[in-house]
Amino acid sequence: MNLLTRAEAPFLIAATAVYLVAMLLLWVQLFFWPRENEVHKRTPGDFGSILLWIGATLHLAALAGQGPTLFMMKAGVVGLFGWLLIVSFLMVGQKIGNSSGAVVAPIALICALYSLAAPQLHSWTPSGRLDAVWSAAHIFLILSGYAALAFAFAASLLYLVQENLLKRRKLTGLWQKLPALHVADEWIYRATAFGLALLTLGLLTAIAFSWLKNPNYAAWRDPKVLFSGATWAIFTLYLVTRAKLGWHGRKSNMVVIYGFVVMAISVFGVQHLGITATP
Repeated sequence: MNLLTRAEAPFLIAATAVYLVAMLLLWVQLFFWPRENEVHKRTPGDFGSILLWIGATLHLAALAGQGPTLFMMKAGVVGLFGWLLIVSFLMVGQKIGNSSGAVVAPIALICALYSLAAPQLHSWTPSGRLDAVWSAAHIFLILSGYAALAFAFAASLLYLVQENLLKRRKLTGLWQKLPALHVADEWIYRATAFGLALLTLGLLTAIAFSWLKNPNYAAWRDPKVLFSGATWAIFTLYLVTRAKLGWHGRKSNMVVIYGFVVMAISVFGVQHLGITATP
């Protein structure tokens, strides 16, 4: 059984289609649109951003249609992560240009496709209202943190590409609208610090909630906590090396990219590894 059997599926399908078109428009401007074509004209990136707003609205309708089951299924949780990522980009990310949308849009598209196709992994039924509220709170905190960290990843990836293009003197199209490298580096730092703070709160809340339900619960035997903890450790390493060792630029942004890879496994892959928590 997957979300295609649910009443909100039409909204999710529509959001997926809109995300796809928006992604293609952003890619067209990023890779093929000459700088001179942007003067006093609407660009593909502008239309792509408008479509992301439309897609986010449709996606929100799909999420709302899931009601209280949203936090009870892996597919619903991943879909919420994709929506939070898009909203984060639209509300904050555009301040440093549309370019990061070219990375954010495909991540959101993958999340929407996952929600459509994935079985209802780790579905559960809360034992009471407090159970449901506590679970929703820690999931929302963790996903909000993941969204901020994913944005940091998108900015880091663009930073590395921009740095390479600058060295080769081949900046064209949307690349020329990116902020200076030192400005982008500061945005990456802020997004990482904010995301890590939310992730820390979410992890502590999740562990406390699990322990209160089961005093024998051991966090180090829970694969979800382990992968989330590994994500936390890598992004903490980024902040520590930046503050104590003075790492900036390419070296520190590679740490962000490695952290995102582990985070992606945590979001998409843990349930598919066949590993379960042991008491």
